[in-house]
Amino acid sequence: MRKRAILSSILLGALSLGCCRAFSTRLKWKTSPRNSRYEPIQRAPRDYFDNSMLRLQRNQQSHVEYIGESDWLERTTNLLLETEPGTLVYGKWHQLLSMMAAWSRRTADKNAPLVMERLLKRAIDEHRAGNTECFPTTEYYNYVIDVWTTWALDEESSSDEYSRVASRRARQILHWLQRTYDVEQNAARRPNARSFHSVLQAVAKTEKPLVARGMLKWREQMYNSGQNPDAKPPMSAYVAVLDAFANSRMEDAGKQAEEVLKQMTAAGIEPSTLCYNIAVKAWNKSGRGRESAEYADRILEEMKAPPDAFTYSSVIHAWAKSGMKEHAAERAEQILKKMEEDESTEANHDGFCVAFNSCLNAWSKSKSRMAVNRTEALLRRMEASEHVQPDIVSYNTYLHALTIAGNDVTMAQRADATLRQWEERFDRGDIDFSPNVFSYNLVIEGWVRSRDPNAATHASDLLRKLVKRDGVEPDVISFNQVINALSRSSQPGSAQKAEDLLHYMDESYKAGVYDFKADVVGYTSAITAWSRSGKTGNAERAERLIVEMENRYLAGETDLKPTTAVYNAVIDSWAKSGEGTLGARRAEALLQRMQESGDIDMQPNIITYNAVLNSWARSGTRCCAHKAEGYLDKMWELYAAGNKRVKPDGKSYNTLINAISKSRNDGKAQKALRILRRMDKLYRAGDKDTRPNELTYTAVLNSCAFPAVLDRKSRKKALDTAIFTLAELQGSPYGKPNHLTYGTFLKACANLMPRDDELRRMIVEPVFQQCCEDGQVGEMVLTHLRDAAPKDLYLELLNGAVTTRGKVKVEDLPREWRRNVQEQRRWPGLTRTAVRQGKQATVREDRRFRP
Repeated sequence: MRKRAILSSILLGALSLGCCRAFSTRLKWKTSPRNSRYEPIQRAPRDYFDNSMLRLQRNQQSHVEYIGESDWLERTTNLLLETEPGTLVYGKWHQLLSMMAAWSRRTADKNAPLVMERLLKRAIDEHRAGNTECFPTTEYYNYVIDVWTTWALDEESSSDEYSRVASRRARQILHWLQRTYDVEQNAARRPNARSFHSVLQAVAKTEKPLVARGMLKWREQMYNSGQNPDAKPPMSAYVAVLDAFANSRMEDAGKQAEEVLKQMTAAGIEPSTLCYNIAVKAWNKSGRGRESAEYADRILEEMKAPPDAFTYSSVIHAWAKSGMKEHAAERAEQILKKMEEDESTEANHDGFCVAFNSCLNAWSKSKSRMAVNRTEALLRRMEASEHVQPDIVSYNTYLHALTIAGNDVTMAQRADATLRQWEERFDRGDIDFSPNVFSYNLVIEGWVRSRDPNAATHASDLLRKLVKRDGVEPDVISFNQVINALSRSSQPGSAQKAEDLLHYMDESYKAGVYDFKADVVGYTSAITAWSRSGKTGNAERAERLIVEMENRYLAGETDLKPTTAVYNAVIDSWAKSGEGTLGARRAEALLQRMQESGDIDMQPNIITYNAVLNSWARSGTRCCAHKAEGYLDKMWELYAAGNKRVKPDGKSYNTLINAISKSRNDGKAQKALRILRRMDKLYRAGDKDTRPNELTYTAVLNSCAFPAVLDRKSRKKALDTAIFTLAELQGSPYGKPNHLTYGTFLKACANLMPRDDELRRMIVEPVFQQCCEDGQVGEMVLTHLRDAAPKDLYLELLNGAVTTRGKVKVEDLPREWRRNVQEQRRWPGLTRTAVRQGKQATVREDRRFRP
């Protein structure tokens, strides 16, 4: 037994020689976001520590039981803890410090802090028992504080909750030690710089930042009052608190960080560039848009330390995400120019690259007409600069600017050409110009937005190229973008290609080619493609896809759970299928299936009900108006019962009026006008969702143009309603007549008045003149003008533009007459010949997609 005790003493002594150094290297001083109010411990020092130890002992077993490589340490610790207070002789009690040093190295053992507290409690009890030689000094307490803060800062070994508990415990021990010193005034047991540093670093990382700032103020107060000269906070303490606010994402993080800067200055410490950078970072992460950018900019202008590349790039980034559009981009470029003129930042290549990329990002988000030109100019400046060269982020940001520039075919072509140049440079050996999948996805998105009739073809070609290219692979977004392009395409076979792409993704996933499969987004786009295809049986194919999703979801593929948006796409397919009552009934069945599912993700919303309304409006049945009105009343009942998702909107009422106009009910023109009056009343009462528009008035005019009863009295009432409706719209705050409105009114005139009626001339002539003045003479207006106006009036109104065959085209008319016409073509801005040629070119490639 004596030999064992001697051996333990030798081993503990050897262990203690290197424990402090090893422990200090283990510590990780980091910070993290927190937000709380500082609350000091109010209990008496001696009683608090005694009671804490008692609670600790109750929660532990009477012996420390561990299994590990250093069994001798556990055994020796147990032997020492079992001794009675006052029995440790000289040469024995000093082993306590060695044991604490040894336990501090066991950072993987969560019980180490508790064992060290027991050893510290044993030393205190020994001193209280009369052993004056055993006096726990600040070093004892620092070992315990250090092990708790180590656990608080160790991200690999600790959970967030345990980290907070460990930090709070270290803070409690520090406060107890300071109060003990206040009572005893013994310098050997006074918290020193190491004590304060360890605890503040842990608090700043794991607790809320206001707690860390409260502790900083506490240290300043103790130092200024002379209570503890070691409590003076160094610059690292202020940096830790600043970083805590910067990472907190608090709404007032920037303001709090600036208060800490003022606190530093008041303490006689001049903030460094790093401190200002962290304050800018705090404003950046506070998410306050314009305010964040302006305050960050003010810090840059007023800071006393010299700004570095990080300062400039952070302020530029703040402007880029400020949402101030063109103003933000212009200010970002001004700061970039100032950075270039600052000689101290010339050698920082990475800083310049980040600053240029942030400025590029600001312009790409600006929605300015100059965005594309400015991003291209900045990119060329980077290429010509001696201090910075563009990286993959730079080129992708330029591609992004081209993509979101608008529905312009030329932008998509420029993005495509840029990508090809990028590929050629890489193929020639310039490895810095390797486009990634994000680059290809941006160009594909550009084609999707372009409204080019061959957009789907271009997007598919890019996907094929991406599939075949070495070093880069497509992702699920790549496929979904192409499916989206196909869903918008009028090319024959687009819907089938979209479905083929879904199956290709699944087959590739099963074969291990890709680590992704078809998702809900892809299925929704494919269903939409069938809905828009106009092909016979399209709705049946769309519903087949949603049944496929339901079966896969029930089989365990939870990521393919059909959502409300998917069901809405299928219901819309049935509404546009042209299958009359069958389409409306199938749409109703899907609505009922959604209601019975009980799943919140599948419950119908306003879009669902509007699609069902539209299915009945298009059904052509006698009861279409009655059914549509019944669904509108049902929507109001559900809304009154608390279902806010199905509150009727303007589209609901427009669809109802459309159903009325297609019905065979007598007096439908007056009924449509009553619905319009109802919308107007709701809107004026504060319901902004039911605001009428020009489409509402046009639908009322359409109900007038096709009366169900053709007797003279019914025609006169319908004509009066049409005249009243058009006159009201012309002076209405809800909109102005467009070419559809004028065309529908002229159709009503043609259908409701005898051809030899002089009233035609009196009505048609001023209406057409007003249409010319509004610049709304489109194809529909010309077509119905020929039927509504007497021949001599027709020739007179067109001012000699009629050709030898008696027909006139819109292009033959003065530009002023048609300046505001927006024809609802599939691909605006293109002639019919171009669209036809595009379709013919695509027919030759109408085959299954095979990368």
